Amino acid sequence: MMERVIALTPALQRSDWGTPEGIPQLLGFAADGGPYAEAWWGAHPLVPSGTEEGPLDAVIARDLVGALGAEVADSFGRLPYLLKVLSIARPLSIQVHPTAVIARDGFAAEEAQGIAYDDRARTFKDASPKPELLVAMTPMEVLVGLRPESDLRRDLALLDSAGAQALIEALDGGGLAAYVTAALDGGHLDAVTALASLPEGTEGSLGAARLAAQTYPQDPGVLMVLAMNAVSLTPGEAVFTPAGIVHCYLGGMGIEIMANSDNVVRAGLTSKPINTGLLRTLARLEHTAPGHPEIVTQGAVRHFRTEADEFSLDLVEGGAAVVSRGPRIVLPLGSDCEVVTTAERRVVPKGHAVFVRASSGPVTVSSEGLTAIASVPPARR
Repeated sequence: MMERVIALTPALQRSDWGTPEGIPQLLGFAADGGPYAEAWWGAHPLVPSGTEEGPLDAVIARDLVGALGAEVADSFGRLPYLLKVLSIARPLSIQVHPTAVIARDGFAAEEAQGIAYDDRARTFKDASPKPELLVAMTPMEVLVGLRPESDLRRDLALLDSAGAQALIEALDGGGLAAYVTAALDGGHLDAVTALASLPEGTEGSLGAARLAAQTYPQDPGVLMVLAMNAVSLTPGEAVFTPAGIVHCYLGGMGIEIMANSDNVVRAGLTSKPINTGLLRTLARLEHTAPGHPEIVTQGAVRHFRTEADEFSLDLVEGGAAVVSRGPRIVLPLGSDCEVVTTAERRVVPKGHAVFVRASSGPVTVSSEGLTAIASVPPARR
C-alpha cells in the first residue's frame, strides 16, 4: 500500500493575472471563464496537493523517512520543493524572496505575535527561503534583477517629465538604491504617465515599463519595472532567481519549481499587500545580471542545475529518464507518460501528476511529449 505511486490533485490559484484557458486546457478540465493563474503540486502546509489518502503533507508526515528518504527527512523534515505551472495574461507583482535566516526569524516573530495566516498583515507564511527556477513552455517575457545605471539613465532621459528628471538626480546621487527609494515613494507618477504614452513597439525594459504603466497607471512600482532587466525566453529557456533578486513575470506560460515556500514581499503591480520598506531591505539594490541554470542534455533528458539545495528539475521528451532517489513528482505536460518502479508500472495521463516515494527506489519515466520530474539533488559535501 505505502509503496505505490500516489496520484495528486493540484491546488489551483485564481489570481487576477491568470489566463482563462491555459491551465484548464493543459490539465484537461472545463474552463469557467475566470482566470487560472497557477497550479501547484506539493506539500506546502497551507495549500497541499490532494491524494486519495488525504493532503500530501499529511501523507508524507505519516511515514517521513519512507516518503522522503533518510537524508531529505533529516535535512528538511518535509518535502522541500513545490512544483507549479504558471499561465500569465498580464504583469504580476514585483517581488523578492527572503534568505533562509530572514524567513526563519520573520516567521517566528509573526507566529509569536499570533498573526493569522490569512491576515493581510502577514508576510511570512512559513520558515523557508524561496529560490526558484522558471522554464518557459511558451514564449515568456520576464524581468529579473536590476540593470546597469547607465542604461536606466538613458531611458529616463527619453521621458519628458519632471518626475523622470528627479529620478535621474536620485540615481546620480545615490545609485540604484537611491533610485528605488525615490521611485517607490509615490511622488513621480508623471513619469508613469510618460511611460504609458510611449509608442507601440517600444522594446526591452522601456517596453515592459510601458506595458506595466498602461496596466497599472497609478502604481509607482512601474518605475521599478524600468530599472529591471527585461528577458525574453523561448520555450525550454530558463531563469534562476535566488533570494534577494527582484523579479516580475509579464506574460506567457511556464513550469516553475522552487523551495517549499510562499514567502513573497511585493513592491507593486498587485492588489495584494505591498511592503516597499521590507523589499528595499531584502533586495540586492545593485546591478545583477539575470541568472540562468546550467542545462545538461543526456539523450531525451534535460537536467537543470542550480545552486538550490531544495530542488532539482528534469524534463524528458521523446525517450526515458531515470531518477534514482528521493521524493519525486512526475507531471506529464505534452502527452501521457509511463512511470515504472520496482513494484509498479503505471500510465499517467497528460495533465495529471503522481508522487513517487523515496522507498519506491529508482523510477523510470518514459514520455513522447514533455514531462517534468521534480526531485531533490544529492546533498553537497
